Amino acid sequence: MRTSWFRGALATIGIIGLAAFTACSSDASIGSATTTAPAISEVTSTVAPPLTDGATTTVVTTDAPTTTAPDVPAGWAATDPSTIGAPLAFPCCASNWFGIAPSPALPASGAPLADGIYRIDFALPTDFGQPVTATVTRFELCSNLPANSCEDVGGFTADDLGVADAESTTIQLPIDGSLTVVLGGFNGSGGNDNFAIGNGADLAELVTALDADYKTAVLDPAAAGTDYETIVANLVAAPAYGFAAPAEEFSGALSYTHNGAPPLLFQILPGVTDGDTGARGSDVIGRIALVVSGGAFTITTYAGFYS
Repeated sequence: MRTSWFRGALATIGIIGLAAFTACSSDASIGSATTTAPAISEVTSTVAPPLTDGATTTVVTTDAPTTTAPDVPAGWAATDPSTIGAPLAFPCCASNWFGIAPSPALPASGAPLADGIYRIDFALPTDFGQPVTATVTRFELCSNLPANSCEDVGGFTADDLGVADAESTTIQLPIDGSLTVVLGGFNGSGGNDNFAIGNGADLAELVTALDADYKTAVLDPAAAGTDYETIVANLVAAPAYGFAAPAEEFSGALSYTHNGAPPLLFQILPGVTDGDTGARGSDVIGRIALVVSGGAFTITTYAGFYS
């Protein structure tokens, strides 16, 4: 019986190279604001959700109402990823999502999301005073999806899942104390402190600090003509603004630590490696899944190692 979120992940958590930590773990106590989903363990990742077959699709989008929930305890608390029960990173290397049931049907316009696990995506804002508009899609069995929606390496098993992205709904997601946030990072050990639970206010504070620190430590020197190798070498030699060498050699360029959150791994430097003029440090934080339980929301996010 498979307990990992993605095939190939079981032997790789916590190691680099011959000892490589391959992205994502899964599972952790979701806290008092939600119920704990069925336990599922590790994961590995590198690539974005499955591509479609290129055919034109009509996206049906409805606005689901915002829910309210009691505040989640503040402060990042290390957690066991094997207790989360939701995907923690994108699937990798000819793998599909699996280990969960398909998502419930999307609601009619104006109705709330049913309890379950969904794929979620949204842009991290610079102003957290208002909810963000997040797009929610369903996880669905690959056998029920159009061709090329999943990685097909000789047929699908009964639990191969992809994303049914031809239909979606939107929700207004408050990034505040009512939201539970699971954050994955990378400390090189594969221990529980690679993952932490906080709330939306913790995520907002982290994103704000990270964007400012990244601009000062990375983007400003790059704009002044300092090359990638020199920026990395300088911060490895003299850590500053939360940036230092990653926990394991060859795992990436830099690691960022702030206020008790797991170390965030920069395998590349957005805006320097890729030339993106609108890059932010928070681009490294992937938005992965949404857990709806009893009207409360939990999101999983990830900024760890992708093999």
